[in-house]
Amino acid sequence: SCAVVGSSSVVSAFRAALDRSAAAYQWYSRIEDVVVGEHDSLAILANDYPAVQEFDDATAKAVAAMLDAGGSVYAEFATDRAGIMPRPSGEPRTANFERIYVAASNEITAHFAPLTVFDEHSSVMLPVSARGTEVLSYGTVAGTHTAVFGPPAESWPALLDIPVGSGRLLYAATALSNAVRGRYKPVARWELLLDSVVAALTGAGTAPTPVALFTEPRVWAVTGTKPLLRATAAAGRAIVANGNIPLRETTPGRYASEPLDLPDGTHEFSIDGATTTLLIGPRADRYRRMVDRGIAWFDRAGMFFDAPDGSKGVAEGFSNELGPDGVPPFREQPRADGYVQVAHAFRMYGDETVAGNLMRLVDDGMQILDRNALYGSYEPRGDRRDFGATNNLFADDNGWIAMFALVSGHTASGLRAVEALIRTSHHELGAQTNPWRTPTTLLADGWEGLSKRPFRHALDVSSHWNSSAQSAMLCAYGVTGDRRYLDTAMRSLDHMASAYPRTRLETSRTCEAVRFLFPLAAAYRYTRKPLYLDTMREIAAYLKEHQDVNGGIVEWDGRGPISNAAYGTDEASIFQANGDPVTDQLYGTAYAAMALPLAYHVTGDDVFADLATGVLDFLSRIQIDEGDPLLDGTWMRAFDVEAWDYFGSNCDLGWGPYCVETGWCQGPALIGAMMWLTGDEIFPDPGAATPGNRALARQVLAEFDAIAAGVPAQTSYRLRSDGRVVRTQTVDGVGQVSAVAGDVLAEGEPAWVRHRDSIEVYARGKDGLLHHSYVHDEYGQGLWRPVGELRIAGDPQVTIDPASKAVVVSARGADGVLYRTTMSDVRGGHTPWIAVGETPFTGVPAVEYRPGDGVAVAE
Repeated sequence: SCAVVGSSSVVSAFRAALDRSAAAYQWYSRIEDVVVGEHDSLAILANDYPAVQEFDDATAKAVAAMLDAGGSVYAEFATDRAGIMPRPSGEPRTANFERIYVAASNEITAHFAPLTVFDEHSSVMLPVSARGTEVLSYGTVAGTHTAVFGPPAESWPALLDIPVGSGRLLYAATALSNAVRGRYKPVARWELLLDSVVAALTGAGTAPTPVALFTEPRVWAVTGTKPLLRATAAAGRAIVANGNIPLRETTPGRYASEPLDLPDGTHEFSIDGATTTLLIGPRADRYRRMVDRGIAWFDRAGMFFDAPDGSKGVAEGFSNELGPDGVPPFREQPRADGYVQVAHAFRMYGDETVAGNLMRLVDDGMQILDRNALYGSYEPRGDRRDFGATNNLFADDNGWIAMFALVSGHTASGLRAVEALIRTSHHELGAQTNPWRTPTTLLADGWEGLSKRPFRHALDVSSHWNSSAQSAMLCAYGVTGDRRYLDTAMRSLDHMASAYPRTRLETSRTCEAVRFLFPLAAAYRYTRKPLYLDTMREIAAYLKEHQDVNGGIVEWDGRGPISNAAYGTDEASIFQANGDPVTDQLYGTAYAAMALPLAYHVTGDDVFADLATGVLDFLSRIQIDEGDPLLDGTWMRAFDVEAWDYFGSNCDLGWGPYCVETGWCQGPALIGAMMWLTGDEIFPDPGAATPGNRALARQVLAEFDAIAAGVPAQTSYRLRSDGRVVRTQTVDGVGQVSAVAGDVLAEGEPAWVRHRDSIEVYARGKDGLLHHSYVHDEYGQGLWRPVGELRIAGDPQVTIDPASKAVVVSARGADGVLYRTTMSDVRGGHTPWIAVGETPFTGVPAVEYRPGDGVAVAE
């Protein structure tokens, strides 16, 4: 029998492997309780992983005794002073992009092809000197299921098979037993690996071929369909499920039943301990369940922070890098594109409170209204704070924000964002130039320069970067009826459709096709242009070719790394090569969920209906349902349709296979399901455009024209009831534009003055300090910063000293005494506060200039 030392709850993966084996075993919490002579094998598990086990003398003695008796020992993530364990060659390290792969063939790896990959997320490994046979290795290897470029230049042992006298030591340089707790992927592969380790440890030789049982389609099927029961097992078997359903061998090791005629309800099947369940029922019921669970996830998983009404925003989701505890890292980054997509999903669901709160946050703090080439764009990574903190103004992010702003009724801000996209589109092709644009690029080139930037070649455009911008312009046409928006969108669509399928690939051809379909369908709704319909049907044929039997559209023609060294160094696809059966929920499937119902509603073509229900069926089948409040009801980025598990090539530097995104995945997927259920087409009928919206379009155009012509604006500031400072810009003959001016929370009315090429603005904060910001004529809004540590009791007074040309700020301190500070250059900061006499005052100070006397402060 086998003696196992460790906590069965923490190392449940190893216990499950023992339970699946025929071996007898006994669990011990302490090595001192093990009587070595009563067992012929010993496993010491890393109970405190990721802390390294340090074997004491008693443990080392027990290991030596077992090996001396000719027994087998499995030890993981351990060191000792006796020299039985391999010697460490470095400190423990986190395997960020390194994965475990098969390095040698023996009975442990008999079920796996050479170089098979095991994804252990961000596991912790102990570099050790190799002894015996290196069965598994750690290394940075490119590939989805196997290391396609062979072993890497640098590797470390992961599992060593070491003969010690007449005994055998299996040494793992990490905790293989952490597979369940750490959510290692794919699950079935890890189970078979641990089964093989247990078989080798207990002397059973090669682990038996497991039986896998599943239905086709998986999880559920529509009322009236006839599913199949399928199994994988050792070749040449006679397999019967439930005692009366025979399965014939279709290819060696693969079995299938005849089509099953099943009534609505839940059906269970079993073979040799393997079980599976299939639900039969109406499609609409399944979609509603998917939507209900997806909406509930936001609050349950803490995506709304501590405000379930969305008033504090929505988090980006979970990062890809799962740690040893298997908990996905919370990603609190606010993203305007995620806000608007989630807002629209909640609006369609009937929750106007959450939708309205999220959209107000976008409108209040995320649109740039500085009078320069950034005007109208949204800061896509949180509140607009200052030009130095502005992230790249990605064209795709801004397109989605603009479109959903228009759909939600935030017409003015949406039209400004659309106009910014038009001004930055190519003057001939209409496509977005430099779509990952940095603020410095926009400020340096200006709208005119950016719109005339040459493409490297005529096809240097992709739907990844252009589809949302095109969709926003089309939505603007629907809202206003203004042909100018439609004409710009059509120029880029005509260029791309005429060349389809030749296009630049940002992630994969599959994702490009899905993303292109969305604006094509909207444009066809408005124009009925045959080119758009023909291109849509060509895309549909391509998607049909790559649609899995369960409805998922498998990735094809991706941007995978070209070597092991390139793995994990850039943004990339979540599959390596054509034929890897992986779907992409972040860049593909969720957007297909929106695009395909729209294409069907617009065209009435059954091919789009079949594709749409297939994709939505697939999303409902793979929606996570594991009893985990953090993940149940959502989707991760990569899903392997053959392993039927979330798994993919973990090489993307930003968004790997295990990330969870509230926008780009969760929001669009739910929107798509509700579009199918309701018939909603998102894009409004241009015949319903109101005179007010048409007037807004003219005003927005005038705003941009005034900025391009260098027409100055009259600026004023006021305090809003919620403590935010609002800046209002007025241009004669154009109108007023108001926006929240940064993130300060103020207590009193702001004061401001023009100084050189900036407007300097001051406000008493809720913290009692004076806060300062500025708006530079060229660069725009600066950060709010406190001016010293003086607590003030009233609103400030600000003016310019005509002699020194310095800004002079006067304020009453908390002690009632008047204080003054000056600022000649914002880079040099303000002088320390100086008391003006010792007399306490009440009220607001006033400033008067007297020739020859300088500045006098009076009450």
